[in-house]
Amino acid sequence: MVEARTALRGTAWVFYAIFVLEILFMISPAALHFYALYGPALRFLGQHPETAWLTQFFLPHISTTASPVLNLLGPAGWLLLALGTLFFLASALPLYWAKIRRRGEVTGGLYRHIRHPQYVGLAIMGFGVLLIWPRFLVLVSLIVMLGLYRVLAGWEESQCLARFGEHYKDYMARTGRFVPHALQRWLPRVLPAAGPGRVVAGLAVFIATLALSIAAAFGLRNYSLSQVAAVYQTNFAILSPAQLTEQELEAARRTAMDNEAVRAALDNAPAGKRLIYVIPADWYLPDLPVEAQPAPGSVHHGSASFDRTHFKLLFANIRSHEPAPSGQDIVRAAYGLDPIIVARIDLAAGRVTAVERPPAHVRWGDIPTPTF
Repeated sequence: MVEARTALRGTAWVFYAIFVLEILFMISPAALHFYALYGPALRFLGQHPETAWLTQFFLPHISTTASPVLNLLGPAGWLLLALGTLFFLASALPLYWAKIRRRGEVTGGLYRHIRHPQYVGLAIMGFGVLLIWPRFLVLVSLIVMLGLYRVLAGWEESQCLARFGEHYKDYMARTGRFVPHALQRWLPRVLPAAGPGRVVAGLAVFIATLALSIAAAFGLRNYSLSQVAAVYQTNFAILSPAQLTEQELEAARRTAMDNEAVRAALDNAPAGKRLIYVIPADWYLPDLPVEAQPAPGSVHHGSASFDRTHFKLLFANIRSHEPAPSGQDIVRAAYGLDPIIVARIDLAAGRVTAVERPPAHVRWGDIPTPTF
């Protein structure tokens, strides 16, 4: 039993590391080294139609949308990550201090209200990371991790009952497992109190939660794609991380296509469904293979105020397991991009100012990155 608990706890931390480490390394100088290890796993998932969806994003990550709620999710994620970290530290430090001093059970502070505040803190952090880095794989890992922590919490309580007896039983009676006792009384009881049926019911609840979460994420992706600046056609889709009108997107594409060098590059590229990104000239988006390094004076992502006359357009073929996606399905089916050409345009003058060969992939390597 001890070995099983240790293995389960280790498994829970592995799933937690899958998504927490990705976002932590994304904002650190060690990103290149991290993706040298993590990248092959993402590429492996992307190469198979049954798992490619796990590498995709279900909420906007590089795009400003027409929805104020969607635009607030990223900042809300950082807030939850900070709050979860504080919550975890406020519960972990007293517990480990008591272990070092051998003071027995801890029932003060956050433990006065809930029995597992560390897991609650980790869950809050996890939901924050999910909003910051909304990859389907992160969602699945979070749900699995929460399920494992639910099992671990029950095992830990049985250990404490065996060790502390009636004193811990009284403590359980006046506290909640993950929420305060006053709130827990209002939660529906789903699982049987005991017996073999409890395990079966718990597994059924976990599978249903995972399935509903994935279904909701696909619904959120469809809604998000309706809120980004985009033009969807049969053979291509035009996207912009900035809020541009359909007329501006089409005008930018036509201006680029009027250039002979751009047309030649597209004619010589392999046939396929294409994504065309219209990006303000001074925005730098490391998740798109537009330029290897940010140009002097460029800004990471950007703001609501930007030059609406100067843009850079990335033309790329999508990697997809679907034979002939069209419209929004071009974006939904894309698990990767093969960049073709970058055109810099002056929309006011109606001309291309430069044509550049983009890098083969983003600076972290040939890995699945957000497409919107």
